[in-house]
Parts: sequence; C-alpha cells; structure tokens
Amino acid sequence: MSASFPKRALVTGASGFIGRALCLELTNRDWDVAAMLRRPQTGPWGHVLECDLGRDEIDPQNLDGVDTIFHLAGKAHTRARNAAEKAEYEAVHVHGTRSLLRAARQAGVRACVLLSSVKAMGEGGVEAWDESTPCSPQNPYGITKLAAERIVLEELPLSCSVVLRPTLVYGAGSKGNLDLMIRAVQKGVFPSVAFPANGRSMIHVQDVVQACLLAATNPAACGQVYVLTDGNEYSTKEMLAWIHEALGKKNGLFLPFGALEVLAALGDIAERFGIRSPFNRDRLDKLAGSARYSNAKICRELEFAPSWDLRRGINEMVEGLRRK
Repeated sequence: MSASFPKRALVTGASGFIGRALCLELTNRDWDVAAMLRRPQTGPWGHVLECDLGRDEIDPQNLDGVDTIFHLAGKAHTRARNAAEKAEYEAVHVHGTRSLLRAARQAGVRACVLLSSVKAMGEGGVEAWDESTPCSPQNPYGITKLAAERIVLEELPLSCSVVLRPTLVYGAGSKGNLDLMIRAVQKGVFPSVAFPANGRSMIHVQDVVQACLLAATNPAACGQVYVLTDGNEYSTKEMLAWIHEALGKKNGLFLPFGALEVLAALGDIAERFGIRSPFNRDRLDKLAGSARYSNAKICRELEFAPSWDLRRGINEMVEGLRRK
C-alpha cells in the first residue's frame, strides 16, 4: 500500500484577516500549508516562502509539490489619491498575479483560487448584481482586480482556475467600516441618524473560507467566477440596532441625515485641496448606500451554504473587542 500524503497549498496574503482563517482551516483538514509572506512570522502554516509579490519574480522551484494556490494577497481597498498609490495596485494585483501564475504553470500547479472582489464589477447599487452583470470597475482597486481575474482565467490559466468575488467580509478581528461603527457606538460617539432605506450584501470570514475550499476541491468550479454573499441584505438601520443590542448601549444624540451629507461634501472639498478628510462622499455611500449581490450561482453549482448571518457576526465581533 502506498503512503498517503496531504495536499500542499500555497496561500498568498496568509497573514491577513482572511488568510489566517483559511490557513487554520486548511491545517485542521490536514493540508500541508505554505504561506507566502514578505517577512517570516509564525502562524497556522508549516512553511514560509519569503516574497514581495508586488516586486519579486517567483522561482518556479519554490512551488514544487504545490497542488493548489489560494491567491489572497492584495492591496487593501482605499481611494488611490496619487500616481504612486495607483502604481501599487498595479504592482500587487497585476504584476504579482502574472508572476505567480507564470511560476505556477512552470511548476505544474493544478489549481488556483483567486480571491478577487465585487469591486471588479463596479460599485453596486439597488439592483442585485450577479456574475452575468457586465463589469465596469470605477477605481484603480477594481480595475486591477479585474485585470488579475483575466490573468488567472484567460492569460495564464491552470488546469483548474477559479475566481471568487466576495462582498464586504466581516468577523472578529476584521478591520473596516463595520469595526469602526462598532467602536464608535462603544465609545458613545456614533450619533442617532435616520438613515434612508438601503440594502447591503455581506459575508462572514468563515463562509469565505468555506467557499475557498469548495472552489479548490469541486471540479464544477474550474473556469468559473462566483459572487460571495451570505444570501441576506442588511440595512444600516438594522446594523446599528444590532450593534447597540450587542453592546447594551442606548442611541446617541440625534443627527439629521442631511448633516452627514453636508459633512461628506465638505470632506470632498478638503480632499480636492490635498487635505485628507476622515469623512467624504465615498464613506457616506458605504455607510448609507445600497450594494446588493446574488450568491445563487455558487449555491446552485457548488452547494454553498453560508452558516453565518450579520446579527450573529456582530455579537462575535463585540465579544472579541471585550476580550482585548
């Protein structure tokens, strides 16, 4: 009888919020996990491959024995304010992906799961978008994410290449607008605002991990693009109510929604003069606008079944803050 060896995975962006959760799950499932990192650090992986993906060329020999690449590395989504920041998106998302896939093809890697973003499609809105929606990214982040998708699926595909487009990812330890909202309510500085009706699609980090594993192991996923959400839509009003509930806090001082619009306009004016503003139209849209997406395709084709919802996730995030 021949010995049975675990599958070997290379995870780029392994030290990030989603990357650590994925590496831990892979390790728990007896995968041999190698983390691609800019500098060595400990984590739920067995090996470290030092590499600055946005600058270095990858030696194919470093990928010997790798079965699956989970390509999570990327520059965080912020507003690119100058040419240097735009160039960084290009370096990480485009040059880095191309270098990685060239090496992977030479090394005979079987599969690549690219964690892209719904921003590759555009900014979203009231209508629920799915994989058939024409892509029209509106900023350097989305434009370079879409370019990375095309490298993985069309320019340098492996035997099995899959693209996942998550909506906003949350969970204990996440950084972003939801975490900022929770901290602001906790400190008593988030006002009570009559937000307009809206709907936003979101997904918990553990459900993203589940989708990554399905994409890597189900042959039906090869060559496909999937939008990731938990199947629900959440209003800002609901989010704030659940945050107050989890924290045991009462509503703050009332502030008309129009006042936020004025503050956002002032922030945009300041940024046109080169002054960074903590609040602008972009932040207001993320707070009060709609961004609705459908996960019907991955549920149908890969039997994806999200196990988390936002109310439960907010309670988890609040408990995480209390433990600090």
